[in-house]
This record gives sequence, C-alpha cells and structure tokens, in this order.
Amino acid sequence: MTDIICRTAEEIFGIRSDTCDAEKLCAYISEKHGRLNQENIKKVFLSGEAAGFLTVNETYFFREPAHFEFLRDMLPAFEDTGMCICSAAASTGCEAYSIAMLLEAYNRGRTKPLSYHIDAFDINQDVIKTASAGVYGERSMREDGSSFRYVAEPYLKKLEHGYQMDISLKKNINFFVHNLMDVLSPNTYHVIFFRNTFIYFSQRARSRVLSNLSHALKDEGILIMGVSETAGARHENLEDKNRGDVFYFQKSGK
Repeated sequence: MTDIICRTAEEIFGIRSDTCDAEKLCAYISEKHGRLNQENIKKVFLSGEAAGFLTVNETYFFREPAHFEFLRDMLPAFEDTGMCICSAAASTGCEAYSIAMLLEAYNRGRTKPLSYHIDAFDINQDVIKTASAGVYGERSMREDGSSFRYVAEPYLKKLEHGYQMDISLKKNINFFVHNLMDVLSPNTYHVIFFRNTFIYFSQRARSRVLSNLSHALKDEGILIMGVSETAGARHENLEDKNRGDVFYFQKSGK
C-alpha cells in the first residue's frame, strides 16, 4: 500500500514519492478510517488530510532578506495602482505576514498609503489554521532576518515562548487551502512568492505548477523562487532575470 500512497501523492499533489512519509500515512489511515484500502487512501488525499504527511513546513519571518529588499524597491511603482501579491505554498504564514509588515512599514506616515492585498495558500489545512491564528514559536524570528527586525517588532507581541501576530495585519491577507496542481484566477498577481517548495515536486508536476503560476501572474508580473530553485525552473512564458544576487522570473507582456 505504500507504493499506492506514493503514486497518489504524485498524482494529486505532484509531490515526489521519495518525500512522502508513506508509512506514517498508512498508520493514520488505518487508525482513522478503519481499513487501509484504495478507497480510503483516495478519500484522505482528496479531503486534504494527507497533506500534513507530505509537506515540510520550515518557515520564519523575512527568510531570504534579499527578496524582501527587492520587493521593497518595487513599491514606488505601485503607489497609484496598488498591488496584489500571492504567497504560494505559504506554510504557517510567516512569509505572508512578512510581506504585510513590509507594506505597512512603507505606508507609515504616508498621506496616501499604497493599497495592497495578499492571497496566501497551502495544501495543508492545519498550517493554514496556524497562519490564521497568527501564533508562532521563538524560532520564527531568525538571525538571518535580523535586518528586518525593526519592521517586525511593532507587530509581534512577545509571548512566553514565541509571538502573537498583531491582528490588524489580517485585514489585507486572505488565507485559504489550495493545491498548486490546480489553476488559480488568471491575470491576478503583480508578484508571486513561491519559495523553497519547488524541489518537492516531481519533474512532471513542475511544468504544470509553473504553468499555473504563470497563468495567475499579470503581464510583466514577477515570480520569486528560493535561491536554490531558480536553476531548475523553466517555462516559455517566464523570462529569467536577476538584480544583483536576486534571481527571479518575469512574465512576458502581451
């Protein structure tokens, strides 16, 4: 049955079979649903229950700071139009909140704030619940994000063993469950953050995921991926570019 689980993981979520914790998922299905058979395996995947056994949710605020410096430098160009940003495979939401904190810091003291909206999604419904709650452990703020600590501090209430996110940031963030193998609304986002996740997809699924993300970008929109992932990402609608040590992709205009 572990082979069936791994094949199903690739079929539905596009995730490589060698990243699938099939044995733990087998035990879960047997305990929760009584029988380990193809019907119950499919049910667990389609309900989203399986996602927690397939994904790695290592994340923290302002991870890879150069990407946030790059975003900050983009902001003046959108002062009149506003921005729509996506945090794809958002995990527990640290990335989405980091984006929101950066935008709020930019708007502080401005007579005409830059309007923005952030969509943040993940296939794992449990991490989306965590993101919505906005409670994080102490390791959610790391030293390699320290250059943005001054941006984060006004919005993080210190708890005994972590932080509570300021609820005011949620007004511009929509957290929801979504599978990257499924299409998103077309021509929607100026910027998509899709970082440190691409490596978990099978080779066949990668083309589909990039197509879905490209479809969701506005013309000349920006796709930002993890530092180690850009070399393996290629799509006909996405041109690879760089600014200094930041490598990214830009959707071709009409």
